[in-house]
Amino acid sequence: MKLSDSSIRYWFQFLSLVVFLSCSPSPQKVDRTVVDDLGHRVRIKREVKKIVSLVPTNSEMVCLLDCTRLVGGTRYDQFPEELALRIREKQVAIVGGAFFDANLEKIVQLEPDLILANGPSQQRFVLPLKRMGYPVVSLWPQDLDGLKRDFLLLGEILDQEAKAKRILAEVERGFADIKQRVSRQKRKKVYFQTWPDPLITIGKASFPHWLLTAAGGINVFGDMPFDSGQINMEWIIQRDPEVLIFIARQREFVRKLFARPEWKSIRGVQRSHICFLDEADIRRSIQFLEGLAKIHACLYGTNQTGQGETIGRLK
Repeated sequence: MKLSDSSIRYWFQFLSLVVFLSCSPSPQKVDRTVVDDLGHRVRIKREVKKIVSLVPTNSEMVCLLDCTRLVGGTRYDQFPEELALRIREKQVAIVGGAFFDANLEKIVQLEPDLILANGPSQQRFVLPLKRMGYPVVSLWPQDLDGLKRDFLLLGEILDQEAKAKRILAEVERGFADIKQRVSRQKRKKVYFQTWPDPLITIGKASFPHWLLTAAGGINVFGDMPFDSGQINMEWIIQRDPEVLIFIARQREFVRKLFARPEWKSIRGVQRSHICFLDEADIRRSIQFLEGLAKIHACLYGTNQTGQGETIGRLK
């Protein structure tokens, strides 16, 4: 059967289309959209190669999963050891000092695929970066569920979901052990001071509040709806905590405090049940178990590594 000219042209065009499609490059990986802890929808690349972190705990979580992708961090990044080493070797650039400053020019020079910020306090840095077109994800976990959610999100973004799940399984085993001990112990009323002048304590929206509660404490200012807030001495006396916890750098302040007669009416002061913690012990980190164990040891006087130090032992 002889084909007409129009039939020949049709089949030629069809075969040309088949050849073109077979030789065309495979479709590129499409972008993905995630929702951060502030409810913002953020569109990011499917393959994230370079990350800048504006807060130490976010740097820490990235490095637990894949430290080679962190190109910018803060001057307070310390954990894990691999991150500290990479900073010393200039493989991670310092773009700021965590919460209250960020070098936007340096961040732009690094050309990140993703920027990780903290909560509301960093939004003044986030807004100009977003206007320049950079994807910014704010991670601001308030408790274990929030930490797990954020860590799994990073695992997904970095294609390290299996590793994230393994780390979380270890964390949950350690947490279950402390939770079981707490269930057999009487909870204690605690005052937790983060700053001495003016007196600043933790509210129920803070991660340290969750740590304190998980360790068996009752935050005497747990009715404060904020992350933290200023209080006065009269309020502390009225709430009469059984235990007082201070950040380690406040030791000299606490010594002077004991010279003030009004403090002697507080049960925790009368019993010298006062402990000191390092700031690293209360960070919003997936590696929170060491800090949790220290708080539990402070409350119940257990013989664990990192037990809280009472005022009676201060030299």
